[in-house]
Amino acid sequence: MKRLVLLFATLLPSWCASLIAADTVDYDRDVLPILQTYCVSCHAEDDDQGGLVLETFAKFMHGGEGGAVVTPGSPVSSRMLLMASGRLEPKMPPDDAKGPSEEELAVIASWIEQGAIGPNGDMPLQRELRTPVVPTVAGVVKPITAIASSNNGKLIAIARFGSIDISTDIGENVTPIRTIPLEAGKVNSLEFSRDGSRLLVGAGIAGAYGSATLYSVESGEKVSEFVGHRDSVFSAVFSPDEMLVATGSYDRDILIWNIKTGEPVQELTGHNGAITDLAFAPNGKVLVSSSSDGTAKVWNVETGDRLDTLSQSEGEVLSVVVTRDGKHIVAGSADNRLRVWKLLSTDKPRINPIIATRFVDESSIVNVEQTLDGMSVVVLSEAGNVKVVRQRDWQQVASLEPIADTPSDVCIRDLGDGKVQAIVASMDGALTLRELPAIETSNDSFANAAVDPIYLNLGPLVSVEESDSRDAQAAPDQIVDLPRGAEVVGVVSAPGEVDRYRFTANRGEVWAVDVDATDASRIDPIVKVLDETGAPVLQTRLQAIRDSYFTFRGKDSMQSSDFRVFAWEEMKLNDYLYSNGEVTRLWMHPRGPDSGFNVYPGTGDRWTYFGTSHLTHALGEPAYVVQPLASDTVPTANGLPVFDVYFENDDDSSRLAGKNSRLLFTAPADGRYTLCVSDTRGEGASGDGTHGYGYRLRLRAAEPSFDASVSEIKKAIPKGAGRECTVSVKRLDGFDGEVEFNVSSLPPGLQSTFPVTIEAGQREANASIWAEADCAAWDGDWSPTVTATAYVVGKRVERSAGTVGKLTLADAPQAISRIVPVDAVDYSADSTEPWVLSIPRGETVSARVVVDRQAEFKNEISFGKEFAGRNTTHGVYVDNIGLNGLLLLEGGTEREFFITADPIAKPGKRVFYLVAEIDGGLSTQPIVLEVLP
Repeated sequence: MKRLVLLFATLLPSWCASLIAADTVDYDRDVLPILQTYCVSCHAEDDDQGGLVLETFAKFMHGGEGGAVVTPGSPVSSRMLLMASGRLEPKMPPDDAKGPSEEELAVIASWIEQGAIGPNGDMPLQRELRTPVVPTVAGVVKPITAIASSNNGKLIAIARFGSIDISTDIGENVTPIRTIPLEAGKVNSLEFSRDGSRLLVGAGIAGAYGSATLYSVESGEKVSEFVGHRDSVFSAVFSPDEMLVATGSYDRDILIWNIKTGEPVQELTGHNGAITDLAFAPNGKVLVSSSSDGTAKVWNVETGDRLDTLSQSEGEVLSVVVTRDGKHIVAGSADNRLRVWKLLSTDKPRINPIIATRFVDESSIVNVEQTLDGMSVVVLSEAGNVKVVRQRDWQQVASLEPIADTPSDVCIRDLGDGKVQAIVASMDGALTLRELPAIETSNDSFANAAVDPIYLNLGPLVSVEESDSRDAQAAPDQIVDLPRGAEVVGVVSAPGEVDRYRFTANRGEVWAVDVDATDASRIDPIVKVLDETGAPVLQTRLQAIRDSYFTFRGKDSMQSSDFRVFAWEEMKLNDYLYSNGEVTRLWMHPRGPDSGFNVYPGTGDRWTYFGTSHLTHALGEPAYVVQPLASDTVPTANGLPVFDVYFENDDDSSRLAGKNSRLLFTAPADGRYTLCVSDTRGEGASGDGTHGYGYRLRLRAAEPSFDASVSEIKKAIPKGAGRECTVSVKRLDGFDGEVEFNVSSLPPGLQSTFPVTIEAGQREANASIWAEADCAAWDGDWSPTVTATAYVVGKRVERSAGTVGKLTLADAPQAISRIVPVDAVDYSADSTEPWVLSIPRGETVSARVVVDRQAEFKNEISFGKEFAGRNTTHGVYVDNIGLNGLLLLEGGTEREFFITADPIAKPGKRVFYLVAEIDGGLSTQPIVLEVLP
């Protein structure tokens, strides 16, 4: 053994020979650097070739798949040394990699001879990389890797490789008041304490270690250091009370440190990628992390428990903030989106619902910073674009001048008196200032043009014959002047012909334009409005705020169900969806992975908006969530298109007139306008006149109104149960308000859920009439009538809806269903007073449905699927029902079910019930469902 050591020693320089002779070989000082230089790259935690890990002494001595690699006291028996010296196959490192020198092998041999003694305490940090030194050109400006501003805006910290400058301003002639030299390499994170006296620095060396260090701003001296990561720290942040520091690293772990003791108090694991950013909630109880694994996570600071995972991103989540009011989480991702979640999991695991997704730029969102006033966030993209997003509605309100070079960081500097700056650092070593605009707090930039509607009373229409007003043979393109309020019978007499009619309108006047095919006509009419210059009249501009496309299958022009679109989870009810010129609106969320949105009106043929026409859409066709812009609003440069929608219509948007055209025109200014009527296919009468293309055009003052109806109850009402009817409205000339339905007197022993309200913008609602358990037969015929009332343009309008049918009574059914509180122990079946179930918007509550069966009735009972909840406020629905719906299995007597209120649901009380699909449908006695703000 000694001969082998002496053999190695003969190859050493004199200082190393004396080292061995003096028995001074130290693992930390002498052996570990050799392992790190030649061996660790192939034998690390993340790449343990042969099962051998050399990053820690314990795992080194444990060995690999073939057993121990070091035999203390016996170099000639130590496989690691024999393979490194080439005396045992396979040689390590492989032939194509440089291995230890003879001198270095002798050091390892001597260490093994001395007993292979390990480190005294924890493994030492690798404070520097053993890589070739590449000289830099003199005078080159180092890239800026991180910046920060103090809360009062008086100090700016600027990190370059090897140092941090602290200044009171920026510019070429500004001299730093302090320069802090650094041991670590790249600085990834900077944050001032609230009073500006301390600076927290997140840094480290890739593949070696990561640290967070506190420095005194006044002296530049190190105050404390928090070291525990195995790779660079990308984010280091103070807790709100500045008693804790949280650090996130490329090693995928998060550590929370006690500032006073310098010890970690929590280790948070669960991300599958590097930690890119951290943010404490203002109460200090919650920490939010973002990661390159495409998720953000919410953590309980005290317990270390994970409260939620936000996984909607389609790319790395690169930046995250918690708003200053503690209500929202905001994150920027590599998929170019800014996402906002409502923060609900503040003390226990809960789902934090996503409330907004905004396509902000055509490149990755690398940084998100919040202004001190909490009014907006500043978004920095990889391409150097700087956008301002208003927090009130999460709309982009400004696009600042782009940054010339690749940006690395951004901070917000509040100088007071409303002057706020974004300071952007870039990799060319420059700092760029951008002044932030004041955020408007009262006006919503996403709204329809503010033109007050004027509704006219013009009396009877004037009849006009097209042939009397135009010489089609002499002047086929002649414009016919119409009186204000006219009816024209015309014909498209040749293929491609466009008939033109001119009229006068004043700003704000609302006109209804109807174009119907005459009897036996083949025309499919389309109507457009031109201004005095012959240009189409703009109705609205639609700003795309999210891009998507149709998945699974295409859509025909009638379908209102199963709209499957990419990233549907990030869309909201009542969002407008634009595709190829058609605008629809989202009515009901998908009910699971095998379904899509229902669009308005929810069932039947779909509606369109802004006068757009129904179209067929192909699989993969682009679609966009859009919002209407005010007439004086400049579209935001978010990388998505803006669509101009003009006053024109092919088919009636609500399908009441079939293929005939219906157009509501609100004059944007005083002037003369031209109506253009043609066949949408470009057809017209043939030369021999055998095919008719006649039409009837009516230009009239719009009269908002409605027609009402009620479905009849056909079957007898059993004692103790109910029957359902449906009330409906046809909305005319743009009337969009709510309509209330009331029923006349009912027979003794019957009760109902009337009055029933159809909400604004909706088409129908449900009502139930039920019989008390001891109800006695009544005398005579009872056919209660239903009346609908609404306020239209400030006036009360009443319409007859018809009758609910001739009501009859039947004996008790085979099963009677009731809705009871989920925690009810003995809820009386005789109770006739409805109980109240409260549900906050954006949350889910539960109740139980209980069924009293006759002994012989064992059948399963279904209460429906996506429409299981009856007469709910729009956006309130029975949730978590799966593919089979709300189903009570054979012989079952009760089941818990869940009700969710979407954030758009209108607060207030509404009668709620279920319908069991037995004996033609039997409704439960109702409860009151109260939606809370």
